[in-house]
Amino acid sequence: MKNKTALVGIGIMIVIASVFLFTNFGSSAITGDIITNQDVQIVKLSVEGGNYVLSPSTIKKDIPVRIEADMAKMPGCSKSIVISAFNIRKSLSQGDNIIEFTPDKAGTFNIACSMNMYRGVFTVLENDGSESAYVDQQLPQGGSCGISGGGCCCGG
Repeated sequence: MKNKTALVGIGIMIVIASVFLFTNFGSSAITGDIITNQDVQIVKLSVEGGNYVLSPSTIKKDIPVRIEADMAKMPGCSKSIVISAFNIRKSLSQGDNIIEFTPDKAGTFNIACSMNMYRGVFTVLENDGSESAYVDQQLPQGGSCGISGGGCCCGG
């Protein structure tokens, strides 16, 4: 009788574990190359060879985005982020390396530092997953390093 009870208990634990594994309860899900976590698109940001690298570089319109910068890979004024199309201007730091916004338009958009030295692009898909032909032509005005006016951040 004890063996049957133990087997039933193990069977119940296997079923419960399977439910958690296959329903993505509280975890990340990958759809194509778009990573979501409880209805938030998560994008990793770093710099390689003077360019911003966003991974994934494709997100969906009308779904909140959380850009998480790898500060170990963000030299100098690359920490001073501008995404003009979405009115984003933020100086990142070790304790504040997150940018959050909800893209309300589709197309290909620029991300640059405040001096326009570091640049990158990302694509926002329409709600139905289709691509837009729109290409953002806005780049930040060069000439001032740092967004918050606290002096130059270009030295690192």
